[in-house]
Amino acid sequence: MGSGFDISAEDIRVFLDEAEELLQTMEAGILRLESDAGDPDPEVIQDIFRAAHTLKGSSATLGHQRMAELTHAMENVLDRLRKGKASVTTPLVDTLFHCLDALKLFKDEIATGEPAQVNTDELMRELAALEGASAPAAPAQAAPSADGVEFPPLTAQQQAKVDEARTKGLNVYQARLEIAPDAAMPAVRAFQALLAVGDIGEIVLSVPTQEQVENDQVGSDMKLLFVTRESLQKVQDVLREVPEMAVRTLAAYEPVSAAAPSGPTPAGEVAAAAMAPAAPKAGPVPAGDNGAGNGGGALRTPRGGMRTVRVDVEVLDNLMNTVGELVIERTRLQQVLSRLEVEREGDELSQTMSSALAQLGRLTGNLQEEIQRARMIPVENLFRKFPRMVRDIAQKFGKEINFIMRGEETELDRSVIEEIGDPLMHLLRNAVDHGIEPPEVRVAAGKPAAGTVILEAFHEENHIIISVRDDGRGVDPEKIRASAVRKGILSEEAARRLSDPEAINLIWSPGFSTADKVSDVSGRGVGLDVVQKNIERINGSVEIRSTVGQGTEFRVKLPLTLAIIRALQVELLGTIYCIPLGSVVETDRIPVSEIQTVRQREVVVKRGEVIPLLRLAEAFELQRPEGAEEPDEIFVVIVAVMGRQIGLVVDSLIGEGDVVIKPLGRFIGEIPGISGATIMGDGDVAIILDVSSLVNSVQDEAGRLEMVAH
Repeated sequence: MGSGFDISAEDIRVFLDEAEELLQTMEAGILRLESDAGDPDPEVIQDIFRAAHTLKGSSATLGHQRMAELTHAMENVLDRLRKGKASVTTPLVDTLFHCLDALKLFKDEIATGEPAQVNTDELMRELAALEGASAPAAPAQAAPSADGVEFPPLTAQQQAKVDEARTKGLNVYQARLEIAPDAAMPAVRAFQALLAVGDIGEIVLSVPTQEQVENDQVGSDMKLLFVTRESLQKVQDVLREVPEMAVRTLAAYEPVSAAAPSGPTPAGEVAAAAMAPAAPKAGPVPAGDNGAGNGGGALRTPRGGMRTVRVDVEVLDNLMNTVGELVIERTRLQQVLSRLEVEREGDELSQTMSSALAQLGRLTGNLQEEIQRARMIPVENLFRKFPRMVRDIAQKFGKEINFIMRGEETELDRSVIEEIGDPLMHLLRNAVDHGIEPPEVRVAAGKPAAGTVILEAFHEENHIIISVRDDGRGVDPEKIRASAVRKGILSEEAARRLSDPEAINLIWSPGFSTADKVSDVSGRGVGLDVVQKNIERINGSVEIRSTVGQGTEFRVKLPLTLAIIRALQVELLGTIYCIPLGSVVETDRIPVSEIQTVRQREVVVKRGEVIPLLRLAEAFELQRPEGAEEPDEIFVVIVAVMGRQIGLVVDSLIGEGDVVIKPLGRFIGEIPGISGATIMGDGDVAIILDVSSLVNSVQDEAGRLEMVAH
């Protein structure tokens, strides 16, 4: 990787994965601190402290000194918070966020090898000012290796702590922990164990010491002597949460005198000098077990008990491509079998093949479903980066925002989540900057000073809906009409004839904006059209619902996956085209005599609604053979995007089926009306239509005709 760190690429990958989780925990916790500044939750403070402490240890192990020093300084401030020696203030929260931004840059530095431009001296001064003291000292220097060291006798001070604890009725426990032999970063696991025990008590003695752990001087064993109010069962529950670590011994501490008889040590009595593995009454407690007594059951090491593995996303992509090829071959076999059944009806061979193919279909379907599940991740991975963004925008514009997230457990294909991040970010920015009014305006309108923005995900049939809604000023159709006329998008007459929903949908037009003033967040007339295009590019759609004075909701409808979709297959001039089934409203066979012309556009009337027609042959500039007669009836596939419907005229309907989406490639580029291609069972290539592009082309042409007519 060219990282400059003396560890393997795999270790760096593991560090980056864990660092990302820790940074997200810290960010969420700091936001909670700010919202509950008057009465901060001690558990939240502890979560932030634990994340900073773990990141300090792993970055020190990695050899990134600046990251280790910064997290160490953050620890000091957080420690004062959790001990009640400091309170949550705006400067404290701002400083913690500044440090968090620096840590993110350090993480990127490790990932890319490009030096991060971070002024750590300034950050250390900010943290020191919060402590009311000089800059905190750097982490302790390396201590001698703990490998092979016997557990040392207690010093007088340590013995005094043990005696005092017993006088107060506290519990004194000893533990011997074993780090999994295949643990990628043993020092990080050792840090987590130290922190876990420190959260519920006070560590009297540890081998290796904390300084040794910080310097990656960790073997396979770890020995702890600690004082706590908690029961043995509670300690078991805490230790089992440390990944890749098993508890070999956990018992009450009872030193054995020098005159103790030889032979086996009784359970519960372990010499302080040797910390021999005496089993507690409940039996050995594996870190991954449920912590309940099992009558001395066998110890499960993490290797045997782990339920998850890390898999490179490229592997999942390759598996999905392979499954796609299987789906194509399955379809091909089905076509071959259909011909065979016609030629050899009732034949034993055809029946055998039919049975085998049915089983193959079930297995392929199961494999496809399982791999799709493996690619699914909760939208929480996307959502958790938005609270900080909303907080920063609200502060910048002097607004008070209650930001609520719901449905974070809803799962989407990883490829969809990668594509939807930027559109959602823009919709949220628009809601905060343009939707929510300033506090004084809201109060004057009888609303709470703080506006509410809700980000929610949920299932709806075979799609995922992501909703962004606010209780702000709403979108005024009259302002939309006036702006459209002023910008030359519509004539005054055409604007008057628009219904309110049609007027509101004009905000998707390129360059359209009704913002009273331009900001660096929104209001420049760019963005919403790009949002729409990016969503529609992944076969999704977005619609807007708004009420003046009450608020606005954007509803984004997304497919569960981008790899394999259900599609309606149609034929046009000998070529098969696939229409994503999520866009199809209905199919019909319409007599040519029912086609009417309105403003130079062919239309049909269905249930009182005028639907424009688009002949695909003309849209793709395809020539019919000379002398071909016009049929008396036409096949029409009615499709809809954001409530706008058009009818696609084709030669015939074939049926539904799964299609594997293949990109056109950079040599072909983007073609209006086409989103990709697929390979059919007979090996022919079929075109996948971009329904959104086709609908928009008809609407845009209708708008131009409207302007010409007036």
